[in-house]
Amino acid sequence: MLLEQKRNNINQINNELIALLEKRFDLCKDIGKIKAQNNLPIFDENREQIILKQVEEQSTNYPKEVKNVFQTIMQQAKNIE
Repeated sequence: MLLEQKRNNINQINNELIALLEKRFDLCKDIGKIKAQNNLPIFDENREQIILKQVEEQSTNYPKEVKNVFQTIMQQAKNIE
């Protein structure tokens, strides 16, 4: 029963993550349009490094893992932009 409860909790978190990622990607699409209108590059290395540093510092238990996840999220965001 404990295993099932933990898995249900993970399923709930997954649903929340999906909703948040979709919101984030919608914003990325909007940003991509703004960048295109202003002839700006998709990739901003400085901003990406700032974000990665922030998420790594904010994670108290899994900084490297969280950083890796955000690297993947940002790569997908660039693809969407």
